Amino acid sequence: MKIDLTNIPPEGKGLDFSLTPDWWKSDLDEDRIMGLEGPLSAWIKLYPAGKKIVVEGSLSARLLLRCDRCLELYGWDLSTDFRLYLLMSPFRGELEVELSEDDLNLDFIDGKFLDSDQIIKEQIILSVPMKTLCTPKCKGLCPMCGCNLNMTRCSCSSRYETSSYQ
Repeated sequence: MKIDLTNIPPEGKGLDFSLTPDWWKSDLDEDRIMGLEGPLSAWIKLYPAGKKIVVEGSLSARLLLRCDRCLELYGWDLSTDFRLYLLMSPFRGELEVELSEDDLNLDFIDGKFLDSDQIIKEQIILSVPMKTLCTPKCKGLCPMCGCNLNMTRCSCSSRYETSSYQ
């Protein structure tokens, strides 16, 4: 959804909406998040703060994640709040610009519209743990045959365990 940033009233503009599970499209860089198990609920409020635009929001969804150890899919509840500061990019045409420390908390945007889908996707990716595990005691895959050790015990796993200590 595109949000017009040119006419935000001083008291702000709020949006409540829901996204269906088919909204999420995995990309090659993010293979841990496989999709949404149900609808995603979102609330976003935009308001001006000097030359900046503040974007506050809240997201709630049940994500379908891939376990880093056993590669099985599992559901994970997401509930997060966020706050971003936007500034219209003043750096048109310049190749390199030195940013001050205050600029590191900003997102720079070109144009007069904000793509809320991109912000929501970014916040989801930032909220997911670095290592996604279906359970804290996940045994993972056998390094020899690749079977899921949470579901079965293979004969090569005992050979692998004894040979790795010799």
